[in-house]
Amino acid sequence: MIGERLRKLRKAKGMTQEQVAAYLNAAKSTVSQYENNVNEPDLQTLVKLADLFGVSVDYLFGRGEPADKKEETANWPHLLKEKLTEEEAEYLQESLAMYRKWKARRSKDRRGTT
Repeated sequence: MIGERLRKLRKAKGMTQEQVAAYLNAAKSTVSQYENNVNEPDLQTLVKLADLFGVSVDYLFGRGEPADKKEETANWPHLLKEKLTEEEAEYLQESLAMYRKWKARRSKDRRGTT
């Protein structure tokens, strides 16, 4: 799993195995072994690779999405607005505001009853 993600990230960044190896101060064959799941990087190397590719160590282990996907998800209202009419976007914003007020009131009521 790690190897597949490393290869995909390296290629997406337009880097060669030699360039990654130079960054890690390792041999090209070491990077090749990582990508082919022959060997796994130690924790220190995983952190360096995560920093190089701008992802979390969890992502390298197959647990989650890369940072840019998370940012994209966090900005979903902006992305949705581009696909909605202005009227639809306003309706959703008003609905969300009403929901937030209801949720805050509900939370306040629960604190008062305990």
